[in-house]
Amino acid sequence: MTITPSTLNGDFDKSTIADLVATYGSSSTTAWLEFERYKIWSPSIPIPESRVPPHGWLFAWGNPLVSSPSALAPTAKEFVKFAEENELHPVFACVDSQLEEILGEQLGWRTVSCIYEDYIDPAHLIELTLPENKGQEGQHAVKDLKKNLMRAEKYNVVDKRAIEQGVEDWKKSRSGIQIASTTLQPWLDQEHRRYWVARQEGEIVGILILTPVQANNWQIKNAVAFPKAPKGTSEVLIYTSLQGLHAGNSSPRSRSPSPAGPARNGTNGVTSTVTSSAPTPSSMTVEPPTSDAGSGIISDDASGLSGVATPSPIEEPDYSPLDDENCVVVTFGISASPELHPVHNLGGWKVKALSKTYKKVASSAKLINRGEFRRKFDSEHKPMYVCYPADGFGLDGINTLFKLLKK
Repeated sequence: MTITPSTLNGDFDKSTIADLVATYGSSSTTAWLEFERYKIWSPSIPIPESRVPPHGWLFAWGNPLVSSPSALAPTAKEFVKFAEENELHPVFACVDSQLEEILGEQLGWRTVSCIYEDYIDPAHLIELTLPENKGQEGQHAVKDLKKNLMRAEKYNVVDKRAIEQGVEDWKKSRSGIQIASTTLQPWLDQEHRRYWVARQEGEIVGILILTPVQANNWQIKNAVAFPKAPKGTSEVLIYTSLQGLHAGNSSPRSRSPSPAGPARNGTNGVTSTVTSSAPTPSSMTVEPPTSDAGSGIISDDASGLSGVATPSPIEEPDYSPLDDENCVVVTFGISASPELHPVHNLGGWKVKALSKTYKKVASSAKLINRGEFRRKFDSEHKPMYVCYPADGFGLDGINTLFKLLKK
C-alpha cells in the first residue's frame, strides 16, 4: 500500500516541531525539520507524556520525542504496531541505550552498535588549548587543532546571498559518494539556531550553525569552510563557537536565549542584537549571533566470511555528560564506528556477514573520516544503536537505507 503524508503526518502544526526537537530531541531528531524528506508519525490515541514519535516510512530516525522516560516504551511499541499493520518493516536507527534495551529485551529485536555520538565539553577543550597548559595530558589530541588555529589566525576569517552561494560552491566541490541524514539548509529553523560566519578580507569563507537539543546540549549542525577558505577555517569556527558557549553558559542553559545568542522580541519576533563577551583567538574575525533585520542574517562580534573475526559486544559507559542536565555539552552528532558490535539477539555467522557488509559500506562512503576530524577536539563517544526485528533488515534493508541517505 502507499502511505501518504495525510496518513503519516496527521494534523500537526509544523511550527511546533522545532520547539519539541529543541526541548526533547537529540542530534538525530533535528533531521526531522526537513519535512520534504521526513514524515512525522504520531499515535492515533495520545500516549501520556509523549510528544511527536518517530517519523515513519521504513526507518525511524532517532528516539521518539517524549517528555518523560515512562512514555518511551509505549510510544515505540505503538509505532511498531502501526508499521506492521501497514505491512512495513520498521527499523530504528541512531537510538540511545534506553530505546535499544526496550526493543532488544521487550520485543526481542536484534540490536547492533556501529555508530556513536561525538561530543565535546567546551570548558575542557578551552583549558587544553591555553598556552600555559602545554604538555598537559590530553594536549596531543588537540595538536592539529592548535596548529590550524594559528594558521587561520593570519586571515580575517554578511549578506545572505553570499552565504547561499558559498554553500552551493561547497556542495559542488565535494566528490565521491555523500551519505548524510540531512542536507545543508542554512536558514532552516532560524528562531532556535545560532550562527557564526568567517570572513577573509571581507568575503564570506565559512559558516557554523548551532542548534539546541535536550537538556543543556547544543549540536554543531553544520561547520562548513567554503572552497576559497584558508586551511583551518572549520577549526577556528568550531573553536570560537565553543568559546562563546563557554563564556555565556557557565550555568546550565535555560530555554531563554543565552548571552551569546539572539534574544527574541516577544511582541514582533524580530531578533535583537546581543554581543558576546567571549574572547577570540588573536586577530581572527568570526561573527556569531547578532541581528540584521533587513537581510535575515544573524551575526555578532566575537571571534565469503572466512577470516572475518566475530565482532565483540560493546561496553556502554556508566555515565555520559550528554545525559547530565547540569552539563553544557556540544555534540557533533552521529558518526560511524570503525567496528560493528552485536548487542541483543544476534550472533554467529549473521554477525560476521553484517560486519563484513558494514565495513564495505563504511569504507566506500568514507564514513570513518568524520570521526578522524572530530578527534582533533578531544571528542568523546557515546554508543548509539540500530534496532530491527529478527526478519526485518538484512542486505535488502541495508541497501535501502544506503540509497535513502545518498545525496
